[in-house]
Amino acid sequence: MNWEAFGAIAEMVGAGAVVATLLYLSVQLRAANRQAELESFRHTWDGLNQFCDLLSASKEIASVVNRGRESLTRLDADEVLMFEHLHIRLLNTMESWHLQIIRTSSPGEYRDTQLANFSGIAAGYLGFPGTRDFWKRTRDYFLPIQKLVDEALAGAEGAD
Repeated sequence: MNWEAFGAIAEMVGAGAVVATLLYLSVQLRAANRQAELESFRHTWDGLNQFCDLLSASKEIASVVNRGRESLTRLDADEVLMFEHLHIRLLNTMESWHLQIIRTSSPGEYRDTQLANFSGIAAGYLGFPGTRDFWKRTRDYFLPIQKLVDEALAGAEGAD
């Protein structure tokens, strides 16, 4: 075997190694991206769970939320502040969740499921008369989710 043939074989082996390495890195990168996406959603679910924990932390908070859901006029000034800030926290978490859905999920079944879950949370938490009034006053501060929340609440009205 001459040196030219040996060089050609070495180049082919080297090219094969490069292709194998690129394939391996592609698989690893895809797995890392998926893990980062899941971690991001876990963080959002933690935020929603913290909101639930706040609502169930005391009978006083539960009373404020329940009365505020019926009508904000049933709350005194301090309770309105508490009610509004609890729901601003929820909306901030929902806005973050929506951003994660749009930026990290490819169009398809998973994204559609997440958007449906988002709409369910919006309707479930904001679908009461008092929270609807709150949403009408604060919706301009939440432009990224404004349309989705409005649609969820419109759908919840139709379900009644």
